[in-house]
Amino acid sequence: MSRNTRWSVALFGVLALVFVIGLVLTGGREDVPGAVVDGAPLSEEQEKAAFAQQLMEALRASGVPGEPRYEPQHFRIQTRGPDGGVGMTLFLANTYREYQAAPPERRAEVIARMVKVNLPVDSPASYEEVRPNLMLVVRARTSFELLAEHVGGLGLPSTRGKVPVAWRPLGEVLAVALVQDTPDAMRYLSPEDLERWGVSFDQASADAVANLRLLGAAPLTPLAPGACALSTNDSYGASRLLLGEVIHRCEVKGEPVVLVPNRDTLFITGSGDAKGLLAVAEAAQAAIQAPRPVDGRALRLAPDGWKPFLPEPGSPSRSILQRLAVESRANDYQEQGARLAQQHAREGTDLFVADFIPEDDEHGRSFGQAVWVSGIDTLLPRADVLIFMDQELGPKAPPVAVVRWDLVVRDAGLLLMPEPGMYPERYRVTGFPSKAQLEKWKREPTAMDVP
Repeated sequence: MSRNTRWSVALFGVLALVFVIGLVLTGGREDVPGAVVDGAPLSEEQEKAAFAQQLMEALRASGVPGEPRYEPQHFRIQTRGPDGGVGMTLFLANTYREYQAAPPERRAEVIARMVKVNLPVDSPASYEEVRPNLMLVVRARTSFELLAEHVGGLGLPSTRGKVPVAWRPLGEVLAVALVQDTPDAMRYLSPEDLERWGVSFDQASADAVANLRLLGAAPLTPLAPGACALSTNDSYGASRLLLGEVIHRCEVKGEPVVLVPNRDTLFITGSGDAKGLLAVAEAAQAAIQAPRPVDGRALRLAPDGWKPFLPEPGSPSRSILQRLAVESRANDYQEQGARLAQQHAREGTDLFVADFIPEDDEHGRSFGQAVWVSGIDTLLPRADVLIFMDQELGPKAPPVAVVRWDLVVRDAGLLLMPEPGMYPERYRVTGFPSKAQLEKWKREPTAMDVP
């Protein structure tokens, strides 16, 4: 079958799926997002539940195996496999966001794409069979870290010790993962797939990059002199940062700096270009609000690969890029905190998971803070500033100290220990600094300075 024929068949299949889902959505239901019931608009939770119900009906209509079940506390849908383990998990936040942004007449297509991506795809018997359909996707690193923790934490024999996706970190905060992308569906590859085919991650990645090049050169749009934007509709815009020839098509001052605020967008400028950095920072603020966000942190191409980047204090773009970075960290910790709370409840673990709290100072500089409370066994996020609260002084008492993270790490010793195997990183605290130590920190002239 030719490639054009395959895509024609695939298009017919998607259109048929849209038609079926359109029938589902217009089958007399009134509880659709934006609907009014008894003269009152639906609450946010009711709208989310209505959206999940439509998606579950579409999944049933498409023949996805396993009865879907909506879990509102996690805003996800799960099915069970034949062995009683989790068959499929659909996290709904991104699709719901895309659904809300779509005009009413296009919303069935959004649900159709979600169903299509999750249709069962058989793993090819040989690597030669899968190689033409290999691609690399760039996502937030947290997505895959927490997926592995979630699967490993279920305590089921079928999932114990398994890593569900073949992926690698990219630039510390992003990740690159292997997928099998056919006209009919997309499937993440697992380490078990690669082992069965006798191929390494590096070799499969090289073949996937070759396929990425075959998509064609997406045009670069100038944002300012020395600042470029690449925008696609194929969900591989962010993946183009893996193509050196794309990065170097944008003539920049200094080392290349990129942002991938969503799956279809790549911004490029130079580390030595204040105006270029401001142009991409301002564009990223808007682009990260689009459906399918990836991450808001800027990366610089160093000799040993991509690294997180912030311009020097005083740069016009610093406050914007710092705020985007802090908000991305907050999102990572929020998602991690929800998963940890679920895991601790399932295991009966009494351990407080502290929030990462984004804040701005009087100069507009963004930073993250966390609260260390005496007498509570806690997992702290890696914040910029720690707020120390002494329970013995009562719930209305002010903090006994507010201290920069690096000073606390320097002096806390065994009171603050990194928790192994966690991303984003967390630290276990089981005690509380002495009054003498708190006073010492408070006497430090820079103890409360924002990084």
